[in-house]
Amino acid sequence: MKHYLLIFLITLMASFGTTANNLQIGIPTVNASNELVFTLSWDNSWRTNSAPTNWDAIYLFAKYRDCASTGAWNHVEFSTTYADHFAAVPLEIHDYLLDGKGIMVRAGSVGSGSITTVTIRLKISTPANNASYDFRVFGIEMVYIPTGSFYLGDGISSFSFKDGSTTNSPLFVTNDGALTKGTAAGNINSIIPATVPVSIPAAYPLGYDSMYVMKYEISQGQWISFLNTLAVDQASARVLIATANRINVGGSWPNYTALSPYRAMGRLSWQDLVAYLDWSALRPMTETEYEKICRGPSNPVANEYAWGTNVITDVLSVINDGTATEANGTIAPIGSGKANYNNNIILGPMRSGFAGSPTSNRLQSGATYYGVMEMTGNLQEMCINVYHLEGRSFTPTHGDGYLTNAPTAGNANPPTWPSVASNASLGITERGGSYAAGNVQLYTSNRIDYYSTTFYLRSAPRGGRGIR
Repeated sequence: MKHYLLIFLITLMASFGTTANNLQIGIPTVNASNELVFTLSWDNSWRTNSAPTNWDAIYLFAKYRDCASTGAWNHVEFSTTYADHFAAVPLEIHDYLLDGKGIMVRAGSVGSGSITTVTIRLKISTPANNASYDFRVFGIEMVYIPTGSFYLGDGISSFSFKDGSTTNSPLFVTNDGALTKGTAAGNINSIIPATVPVSIPAAYPLGYDSMYVMKYEISQGQWISFLNTLAVDQASARVLIATANRINVGGSWPNYTALSPYRAMGRLSWQDLVAYLDWSALRPMTETEYEKICRGPSNPVANEYAWGTNVITDVLSVINDGTATEANGTIAPIGSGKANYNNNIILGPMRSGFAGSPTSNRLQSGATYYGVMEMTGNLQEMCINVYHLEGRSFTPTHGDGYLTNAPTAGNANPPTWPSVASNASLGITERGGSYAAGNVQLYTSNRIDYYSTTFYLRSAPRGGRGIR
């Protein structure tokens, strides 16, 4: 018998005057036209035609399996014809993703407000309609980052990028082409030149081109949804049963549980992160994209954080700890953003979007120029670096929805992603600091960890997010 499952994925709070985004996906069915039909709701949707001229969206993807199966779920392939998909007013299909792995849905017009029980129909290419299949629909809240020029580096933070022609000027990136390392104007360099060893090829995604980025770090609820749709050997490679550092993951396959599903998921390795991104048909973020997402087109501020100033307030108390409304109890002075850092009171990640409130602005919520949350503090953002050849060889290939099988089950498989082997981590860096870091590591331009050889190990402060 066919079973359809309701998935609540993205259990998060937002910024820019928002509270719970309350993303809900109704129980899906498949109609006679082989369309996956369900309802979609979320609070505090927004779309603007003034700076930053962007919007939020929901990235939708689905998994299926035979009712009699006890193994892994397969990835649903959607039609790559735009007209085959439908979103009722006030939503629209924005990006139907030519690989067929997922669909992006956004508000159909400029404005803000809640989206309530809107019908979505997504045409399925694979599998064909079959009464014996189970389906699960997943949604991830995303933020659109528009095409445009931006600056790399502030010229002062540790190992910061800079323009090759001066001592401390940031580099202005005006296209997504190759960057030549050198000492001429427009060349890329660093305060410590050895941290940019050679030129960056054109295929490396700098951040100039448009992209969607996860608004929040992967949550503990998202993590167990991922584990519960893997085969048992794949899940065994990726699971971490933990009740430390504010991580509360327990249970057993295929019924892992998260007692604090709204918190960001720490204690990840690079292999864990990219496995999640491959499964969801996303891709990793580069360190140059990190700076674009934080700063947007704005001029750099020396030693700035993701919210655009160099003033920071540590979160020293928690309200409604462990719940869907977990928030900070710290009031920040004017001009300051808030972050979970310094390893002194809160010894682990907080709920993603914890600083947002119904009246918060960018500073008060600690958001980036485009409205992305927790790019400063909470958990490290694992990114692809420009230092190693493995990093510079990365091309923006998305995951295919599947992980490797035995004998090395549970790994990501895209060939251009760096260091997916279980004992390697070349090509990886971290940005933005974490709850365990001092304020200097949280600077947007800080590259003190421009590479590391330990990212294959799990570490409490490590998390991440993906890009489409």
